[in-house]
Amino acid sequence: MPSVSIRRRCLSLLGLAALSALCACAAIPPPPALTPGMLDAHLAPGYNGVVLVRAGRATPPLVQAYGKAQFETPVALTAESRFMIGSVSKWITAVTVLRLVEQGKLALDRPITAWLPELPAASGAVTLRTLLSNTSGIENGLALAIKRDRSPERLTIAPLAAALRFGSGPLTFAPGTKFDYSVTNWLIVAGIVERVTGEAFTRTVTRLVLEPAAARDTGFADAQAAAMARMAIAYDATGTTRKMMPAPPMVAASGTLYSTAGDLVRIADAVYGSDLLSAASRRELLTVQHAPEDYALGGRIKGVGARVFAWETGVSGGHKTLLAYAPADGRAVVLLNNTDMAQSEQARIGLALLAALEK
Repeated sequence: MPSVSIRRRCLSLLGLAALSALCACAAIPPPPALTPGMLDAHLAPGYNGVVLVRAGRATPPLVQAYGKAQFETPVALTAESRFMIGSVSKWITAVTVLRLVEQGKLALDRPITAWLPELPAASGAVTLRTLLSNTSGIENGLALAIKRDRSPERLTIAPLAAALRFGSGPLTFAPGTKFDYSVTNWLIVAGIVERVTGEAFTRTVTRLVLEPAAARDTGFADAQAAAMARMAIAYDATGTTRKMMPAPPMVAASGTLYSTAGDLVRIADAVYGSDLLSAASRRELLTVQHAPEDYALGGRIKGVGARVFAWETGVSGGHKTLLAYAPADGRAVVLLNNTDMAQSEQARIGLALLAALEK
């Protein structure tokens, strides 16, 4: 519809503006001094997690840890505590794909059957762009399989095998016309990455994104037992029952990464403030593909005040994550929680902290 088209165009223009010279931010007053009191003023009583606030790339962040990493024993959270980041993994997957696009190994608008000819002929209407924006229309085969029998949660097959096994269903709508937050989209993305690189998906992400970003406390929970070191255990809202999600290797592209507050900002700095990606690829990350959801490639875009933010959120059991990052100047808020707080409450806190930076 015209209103959707106009909204998409406006958000795309915001994204372009965010990548322009910092002169656009010259009129914005300097931020207030960052203090623990500033954080405490906006956090709900009993907040359990880690909070990072940064006024810009040129200023050091303020990082504070609140509460416990484990409730059964007196293990306190620290600024270096690791959390499962859920669907923020999708954004990192999108960055990985864009790096492969720049290398000429992938193309956002080619049919996915160019790389996975085993898929049904109807899937030839699907592109990487529609997979990365959750608008492919391919039936959510993995979710349907788990609904019948939970045994797929215990499978240890690689993403490529999973893509061919669960991603061969029919189209439920014309690609690009609707939004379906389907894990099967991401099985197929990871399978394509494995097909074109000839290596494990997790290795490609590590090689192309995590290592260049110096994100040494970020990795895949299914790949190594050492991931549990310094891990904040997830609980329900009462803090009495553990709420940790399984992390089978096949869903690595959509939600098995862990990270820290500092590492999430390092990755965003590498994506938007270095030559890790070209300007064209950064524009792709900031261009909304499905306006009703503000969804771009692997994550959402949100305009807040004078800035546009990459707005990355994730859920993994009782772990809740928010990364709000302004590509233009590196202003950032990170909220990591391990007591299953409501995403709406996490968003409220994030917006309040961003507003405080403007005062």
